[in-house]
Amino acid sequence: MKETEYVIIGAGQCGLAAGRYLQKAKKDFIILDQHLEVGDSWRNRYESLKLFTPAAYCQLPDLKMALPPNVRPTKNQLADYFSRYASHFDLPIHTNNRVTEIVRQGEAFLVKTTFEQIRAKKVIIANGLCQNSFIPEWADKLSIPYIHSSQYRTPISIKGKKVLVVGGGNSAVQIIADLTNYFDIHWSTLRKPKLRSLIVFGKNILWWGDKFNQLEKPPKATKIKKPEPVYLFDDLKQKIKKAKRQPEVIGAGSNQVTFSNQKTEQFEFVLFATGFRPDYSFVNIEGFESDMDTLREQQGISKIPGLYFLGIPFQRSRSSHLIYGSQRDAEFIVRHARSSD
Repeated sequence: MKETEYVIIGAGQCGLAAGRYLQKAKKDFIILDQHLEVGDSWRNRYESLKLFTPAAYCQLPDLKMALPPNVRPTKNQLADYFSRYASHFDLPIHTNNRVTEIVRQGEAFLVKTTFEQIRAKKVIIANGLCQNSFIPEWADKLSIPYIHSSQYRTPISIKGKKVLVVGGGNSAVQIIADLTNYFDIHWSTLRKPKLRSLIVFGKNILWWGDKFNQLEKPPKATKIKKPEPVYLFDDLKQKIKKAKRQPEVIGAGSNQVTFSNQKTEQFEFVLFATGFRPDYSFVNIEGFESDMDTLREQQGISKIPGLYFLGIPFQRSRSSHLIYGSQRDAEFIVRHARSSD
């Protein structure tokens, strides 16, 4: 059994940043990641994905991206940057190693994985919120094929001609833009999406948010509950206009879907861009507050001494869900954890 001061779960932006801050503090730590290579959490997403944020707001501590500051990175460029970051600082990352359980062992933690067991004084869970794909229950009543957006790569992933895309977020919109030239796309949302331009007066909205000191402000409770705006860029608006808008789905059976306006349509394929649900089921500790809202209110500091969280949307600021804000959250968590060393 290995022993260390800290275990970080997840080698995404939060885990890498936390690891770098621990490294600079000369702490002993191990980063665990379930993917085969660092960056695969981004590399395995759909091919057309580009970030909203310019490279200047995608950088981790102490190492710039090899891109012009105003360029929006592709998902592969970001994945390669994460891989380069881990290699550049020689971070101790155990890849292809999924955490199966965390239990309390005296005043420390026992972290069980697919290949090893590690005893650690403190644990930082930074595995993100994209572990548990959410698909509505009515999908079980369909006889036609369907996938979640996490399984989508290119239009080749789709079968048939008449396709229903369910979801009102940015992933839904960008995937619809991929598909409208090849399929008869119908788009179902719970509510009318709020469309917003990504570029205002020639600048990315993140640039404006930074200029007016909005990114580091704590989020308002009303903003946390509001759905994320759909950001428009390039010719995205023209492409999604080709999709036929549909209201919320209220039922399904065989190849038919019924909407809240009582109309029924037949489809050949359904794609669910319905997001993810947090999954902390591997934390097997009595008294652990598994509710994400509670963890957010506590700024990622669990009531279980020595247990910390990163990657919670709006964890400490309006930009916590961005790489820009998540590294500041990582610095805060590491500083708080070190204060009791």
